[in-house]
Amino acid sequence: MPKTKGSALIQTTATSFEIIHVLQENGPCRLSAIASELGMPESTVHRHLNTLHSLRYVSRCGPKYQIGLRFARLGEAARTRDPAFRQAKDYVREVAEETGERAQFVVEDHGLGVYLYLETGRKAVRAGLEVGRQIRLHCSSAGKAILSGYPRARVDEILDQWGLPQQTERTITDRDAYHEELQRVRERGVAFNEEEHIHGLNAVGVPVTGADDDVLGALCVSAPSHRMKGELFRETVPDLLLGSANALELKLAYSDREQTDSVVVE
Repeated sequence: MPKTKGSALIQTTATSFEIIHVLQENGPCRLSAIASELGMPESTVHRHLNTLHSLRYVSRCGPKYQIGLRFARLGEAARTRDPAFRQAKDYVREVAEETGERAQFVVEDHGLGVYLYLETGRKAVRAGLEVGRQIRLHCSSAGKAILSGYPRARVDEILDQWGLPQQTERTITDRDAYHEELQRVRERGVAFNEEEHIHGLNAVGVPVTGADDDVLGALCVSAPSHRMKGELFRETVPDLLLGSANALELKLAYSDREQTDSVVVE
C-alpha cells in the first residue's frame, strides 16, 4: 500500500469505496460476503450499500449487490478526459493486428500505471487484464517508458510512495540500479520487460509525448517469452512501436495545430 496520512482520510468515504472495490473484484455479492471480506459489521456495510443504491452506484440482483451501470459513464469520462488519450485507440488496435499479440496504451495516475486501451491479436494470451486495471510502474515496460520521461525528483516521489517490490527474481529492486535502467531507456527510446512482472511474459514499451514533450503514456506489446525473444523482441517489435508512437505524436501535434489555427481564425 502507498504511504498515506490517515488524518487526511474521511473514513466513511473510504469505506464506501472499499465496498465498491469488493464488488468490482468479486462481482455480485451478498451482504454477508462483503462484510466478511472487509471484516465489518453487516449493519455498517448495509448502510453504505443503501446509500450507494440510492445514488444508483450499486444495484440489486436478487439478494446480491453489484456495481451500478452509472459507473460506466464515469469510467468513459475518465478515459477520454484528455483528447490525446482517444487518439491512441486506433494505434493500439493496429499494433495488436500487426504483431498478433496483446497491445496496450498505459498512462500514469497517482504513481501507478492504468490500462486505457487493450487489444488482443490472434495469438495473444488473455491474462485477465482489463481497461482501468492498475499496475506497478517499476516492473513493466510501459512503466519504465513513462518514468524515463519524468524528472528524477518525480520518479523518486513515485518510488517513495509505492516502493520497488519484487514481483519475480528478475525485478529490479535497487533504486540506483533502477535509475540506471531508466537512463538506458532514455538512450534507446525503448523499454524492455524480461519476465520482471510475470514469469514467462516479456514486453516492450515506448513513450508517447505531447506537443510540449511531456509524456502522455506508453504504447506496449506483451507476449510469452518463448515467442517474444531474439530479434523480434530486440528489434522488430521495438521498431514497430517507435513508428506507431511517432505517427501518434505527429497526429496529436497536427490536431493541436488545427485547434490553434481555428481559434486564431475565429
